Amino acid sequence: MKYLLLFLLLASACTPVKKSGGGRGNGRHGNRDQGGYNQTNTSTTTSQPGTQSTPVVINNSSQQQSTDLKQPLSGLVCRDFDRIDVAGGADDAMMKITNGVIIQLYWKDIQTKENGEIIRGNRVDQAIDWVRKFKAKYGVDIPIKIRLYCGAFSPDWLLSKGSFTLMEERMPKYWETYYINAFADVQQKLAAIYDNVPEISEIVDGATGLKSAENFIRPFGDNGKKQEIGQIFLQAGYTQQNDHDAIIKSFDAMKVWKRTLVSCCFSSYQYLDSRGNAYETADGTMPFINSFVNTLGKQAVIGNNGLRTTAGNHGEDFAEGGERYKLYNYFKKMHDEYGVRVYFQTSTTKRSGSTLSPVVEDGIKYGAEYIELPTAPREYREMLGNDLESLNQKVRTNKK
Repeated sequence: MKYLLLFLLLASACTPVKKSGGGRGNGRHGNRDQGGYNQTNTSTTTSQPGTQSTPVVINNSSQQQSTDLKQPLSGLVCRDFDRIDVAGGADDAMMKITNGVIIQLYWKDIQTKENGEIIRGNRVDQAIDWVRKFKAKYGVDIPIKIRLYCGAFSPDWLLSKGSFTLMEERMPKYWETYYINAFADVQQKLAAIYDNVPEISEIVDGATGLKSAENFIRPFGDNGKKQEIGQIFLQAGYTQQNDHDAIIKSFDAMKVWKRTLVSCCFSSYQYLDSRGNAYETADGTMPFINSFVNTLGKQAVIGNNGLRTTAGNHGEDFAEGGERYKLYNYFKKMHDEYGVRVYFQTSTTKRSGSTLSPVVEDGIKYGAEYIELPTAPREYREMLGNDLESLNQKVRTNKK
């Protein structure tokens, strides 16, 4: 019933507004007047940018009930398995109170042939082996989140079908049908292996990410170099419509996971005009969030990978009225009113502009059920000091 109310309310309450007015002029908040995308039927057609479409209420009977889903991550977690000292055991004391670990998995490493099977003994398999041994030794469960890197980390056979060069790296044309079909194939094969593995709690949809598993990050902007980058995208065949469609289709591709939670990193949507100029707005992202939740139901986990305070880089975005402020408050609304799970990854200490504790406190305020921390676990005590246990518990209490 809660999710049914969510879909009905969002249908009438979440058409993005047009963005106009000044900003910093660096591509983050330009002065163009352009409408955002509206919520679309994720299983049939998509809307043209800036047009009204009929919202869809998904019947959740096609999704697993919450009792069939794996236990979600909660509390403070390690955002990179490679940062754990798995050999020396130096992190064991901290990992006993760390509530999860993220695996950075590169597509090119696990599927070296077109339509090929997943190569075993990969980072996920190694992490499963480690957490099982850890539990056998200490009786502590450490759930795993898989973050599949696509984009520049796509396999050569896929890049050979169509790519463009960006900052001396080959990038796939992620909006092309063959790319989305390949992404659906690798997800189907990963799910066949890992969906019933209890240690795998969550999988990330990063299909349209470039250098990270973040579907909305584009190197667009209004200055000369970034305008050149925008032109490279346009010459490669990028349009707002095919960018939109690729993101929506990636949500559908994740439906092959039945018991594992599915997350997506949402950032302000970046609009690009025919001259290579750009601006971004959170209003353009909110309908994508609605579509993601409509598609995945109770499996959906929403969040962002750049949590910081107003003292950090681009701090005005995080202050009241800023784009990140609006986005994060939408996360909170989804969590508090409709029970949608929320996560954050903190920025690096340098970018956050603050000691880590206030950053984590902000994540708690916005409804985070778990927060990915920077650096290695052995440094968590140094970064959080006496606040470590209390903050860990505060995050865990946000669990729905």
